[in-house]
Order: sequence, then C-alpha cells, then structure tokens
Amino acid sequence: MTGAIRRVEIAARSARDELISVIRAAMAVTAIVWIYLANDPFPSAGGVVQRNLLPYQAVIQSRPSDEQLMFRELQVALIEAEGARSAKGAWPEPDGLAADGIEPFAANPAVKRTRYRWRLLRNGLFINYIGIPADASAPAWMLLVQEPDPSGQPEPFVDDEDHDRLLDGSVLHVSIWNHSQGGKLTAASVTRAPQAEGWTQLYAAAKAER
Repeated sequence: MTGAIRRVEIAARSARDELISVIRAAMAVTAIVWIYLANDPFPSAGGVVQRNLLPYQAVIQSRPSDEQLMFRELQVALIEAEGARSAKGAWPEPDGLAADGIEPFAANPAVKRTRYRWRLLRNGLFINYIGIPADASAPAWMLLVQEPDPSGQPEPFVDDEDHDRLLDGSVLHVSIWNHSQGGKLTAASVTRAPQAEGWTQLYAAAKAER
C-alpha cells in the first residue's frame, strides 16, 4: 500500500521579519551584558563605590527585592521597545509588548505582585511608559525617554545609564522612575520633569564622583 505524499511549502521569511529577529537578538545580548555589569559594579579604591546622587535619585540595591525585580524587567523591556522603534519607526504599545511576552507588560504567573495598568504617552520628543498599580499602596513605575531634536546638532553618545542609541545612531535620554504613591496617580499626561512631581529616579549603580 502506497502512502500519500504530503507536500509542505516552506516560505522564506521576509526581510522585515529577519531584521526584527536580528535586532531582538542583539538587544537581548546587550541587555544581559549591561544588567550584569550594572548590578555588579567595580568598586573604587578601598572597596567603596563613590556616590554622587541628587536628592531625587537612588540606587536600586537599596530598594526591596520586588522593586529590584521590576527595575531589571524594565531595563530589558526598554531595550525591546527600542528595538521595535528602530525596526518600525514607532514606539510599541504596552499591549503589543505584552503580546510578545515582554515583562512587566506581560504578567508572569510565577511572580506574585500587584497588577499594573500600563499606558504609553507621548508629547513631542517625550515618551512615557507608565504603570499604575491596582494596589494603592504599591509604587507606580515609569520609563522616560527623550528623543533627539531633529532640528538640532546630533548629540555624541555617552555609554551610561542615562543614554541609549537606536540603530540609526539617534541618541536617546532614558531613565527609570518610581513613585511611592502610585495608586493616587492618574497618568493623564506626559511627565517631563518627574523629580518635580515626587518621582524617584533609580540607577543600577551609583554614579562615580567627578
């Protein structure tokens, strides 16, 4: 008895899909290396990391473990969002990041914490990804991105926590913030100066004194 022959058509991936795959892989490697270095900084002489933080800034190691986890997830999520921005020319919506399984936009059932409602807000060159907690006692979180002014001179890239670079060379100002009274926030408009509204900027490592 002769079995039926099944024909399977293999379609080549589009150039766009290939580009997105390459970008995501490169971003993932960069994220792993950066997070490792940021969370294991080289100490200065005497074994003490020099700090030069402003009153509204803090190092994430000084925060509870659940906040440290959220911070690290947002570091990776920011790189994923930048990859999408480079590939598609627009910042991805939180629902799109959640559909791709990007935490904290996608809920992780293995992590017990309050649920967040994420919004993408944009005004001019400023982009906010803001997470408002369902539990009023939990902190709110924000990724703040400032794109370069296309009419200005290109800014030189500085390899630190305050800057990232898209594939086209555009230099972004980036930062991660949280707000202790998250349940009271409405996230109705873009925040440009979070420090003036009670937000705390968080760093993976203390900034060295100059």
